[in-house]
Amino acid sequence: MVRMQPSTDTAGIRTRAAARAQQRRRRSIILLSITGALVVALVVVLSVVFIRGAAGESGQPQEPAVAGDCLPASLDITADPVVAGALEAIVADMAGDRSDCPETTITTEDSAVTAAALAQGTALEFDVWVPDSSMWPARVSSQRELAGADAPELIVSDPIASTPVVFAATDPTARALGAEAGFASLAQGAVAAVLPDPSSASASAAALLALQTAVGGDARAFTGLVLGLDAEAVVPTTGDALAAASAAASPTVAITTEQALYADSDAAPLVPIYPVDVKPTVTVSLVTVADAAGDTLEAVDALTAAVADASDLLAEHGLRSASGAALTDGGSAPDAVTEPTDGANHAEALRTWEILTAPSRMLALNDVSGSMAQPATADMSRIDLFEQAAVRAIDSMSDESSLAIWVFSSRRNGGEDWQEIVPFGSLGDPAHKQLTIDTANSLDRFVGGGTGLYDSVLAAVKYMRETYVPGQVNLVLLNTDGYNEEDDGLDLPGLLAELEKLRDPSKPVAVIAIGYGPDTDQAALEEIAAATDGAAYQALQPTDIGTVLVDATTQRGCRPDCG
Repeated sequence: MVRMQPSTDTAGIRTRAAARAQQRRRRSIILLSITGALVVALVVVLSVVFIRGAAGESGQPQEPAVAGDCLPASLDITADPVVAGALEAIVADMAGDRSDCPETTITTEDSAVTAAALAQGTALEFDVWVPDSSMWPARVSSQRELAGADAPELIVSDPIASTPVVFAATDPTARALGAEAGFASLAQGAVAAVLPDPSSASASAAALLALQTAVGGDARAFTGLVLGLDAEAVVPTTGDALAAASAAASPTVAITTEQALYADSDAAPLVPIYPVDVKPTVTVSLVTVADAAGDTLEAVDALTAAVADASDLLAEHGLRSASGAALTDGGSAPDAVTEPTDGANHAEALRTWEILTAPSRMLALNDVSGSMAQPATADMSRIDLFEQAAVRAIDSMSDESSLAIWVFSSRRNGGEDWQEIVPFGSLGDPAHKQLTIDTANSLDRFVGGGTGLYDSVLAAVKYMRETYVPGQVNLVLLNTDGYNEEDDGLDLPGLLAELEKLRDPSKPVAVIAIGYGPDTDQAALEEIAAATDGAAYQALQPTDIGTVLVDATTQRGCRPDCG
């Protein structure tokens, strides 16, 4: 017996999906007559894992399920809407006309919602989780490790289904792009793209990794592409992306999956374009816990075998089998689209996206020691050049970011080497942004004294840790032209030891250090940056100051591996 348990957040999705499924069932007679001779049933017989308790018994291999077979035990399944309909059909097909089968309850819930709950250590309310991508369990594991949440270990099966990432486009756009469309086309700006929010759309995370591959793994180039996206290029849902591509006046593609385009085939006249360079796909797996009961594992094995033998039912719901065989023999749909598929890599691409697009919370720690007054060019001092570069850097930051300005030299504020000049405020506030620009333009009035570097760095990192704001990139931007000249304070080993004590991977505060000119103790800056998982830059020539400062401000997502 199959019982579908609706999720409060996805009732509308399931209602529409059910209506479309009913329409597709009527069309599937023709479709299956074409595909029946081409799609070979894949039967994977897994060894049954019996109860490993006190009895210590070993079982026999589970035979593939056929019509009239029941799952050997009841299952509570939480499945993404993408795959829930197919699972329902497969379980119902197994039981056939029998009414005495153990009850299988399938609850639909978006994968991102389930993943967020599991990452926070929420108690499991299901036996099996079926997300729409293997990215989600990998994301749960990484987030749970950072948060230190106490939760059971997740076991991810081999893929049971798949769907390739495609560009959804109108016929005119598809014809204009021709046969050479790929992720390199997106990187080169040959066509506009609309991306569903990667935080909730697994296809977008896979596409981000493909885009990074298309630019040769160049983290700096990838970062520039992400930061250069228009506000309208990222939309909340896949449906929004498909609607935008359908209505666009200029050639535009929506990043989605073949399955999602199939599911919305009645809503928008779009066709899939299969990328010719990088060919990403998302894979569906069954997720259980390491200490699941033996009868649950036996039922999962039986379900796995049934799914492997139900490529026709998967196809009816727009999903390919795990092997990646195309749904039909027509058009340009390729078989075995299988790269890249690793869920951990997709999860890492999502993490990078979130870092890049999260608002910055930056404390600018600026050296105003006497050496900053030294000439840098025929008519400008070091501080003059820095002021100009600082204004450019401020203008490069988004309105969602916040900024504070400190200055430091030796004993400038009582017994302290550092002084707050501008407190934190949003750059979306015109008054605060103007205050930071005006202050950056007048830093020369603070110049004087020695370089109290180490104590100032520690004070800045401590302040950022004490006032840490989750969901933002909390960092210290250190600008200096010299080396530590404070004999009464911390030395470098002492600073590094204190920074190590403050390290907390769940609340990272990176120091991005920029040394100006040949007199900088660049080796010390590199050690400071490494101790905080930051990065160190150097501007050897006066003309480098502006380029380096803006680069350090914007290239935060790829640090410390920007290349």
